[in-house]
Amino acid sequence: MKNILVEFECQIGEHCHNSWYIFDKKKSDWGYCKEFWGITKKNILEEGVFWDDYMMNTIKICSDQEITEEEKQTLNKLGVA
Repeated sequence: MKNILVEFECQIGEHCHNSWYIFDKKKSDWGYCKEFWGITKKNILEEGVFWDDYMMNTIKICSDQEITEEEKQTLNKLGVA
């Protein structure tokens, strides 16, 4: 099993913030966004940027990298991912 740390940029109205989540396997940008936000419709704003189902907010991948089990446990313990 892999540990893939993904950083998302979420645009909620006028507010922009980044979030991190650890996945257990490599996926496409759409696959990560779909699972993280629970999006059901693939509405693309531009290359690599996806609308939510209501086309009011957007999400994109900033980075993804494989991490070790120890790094995963540390990030979980710190509440980062």
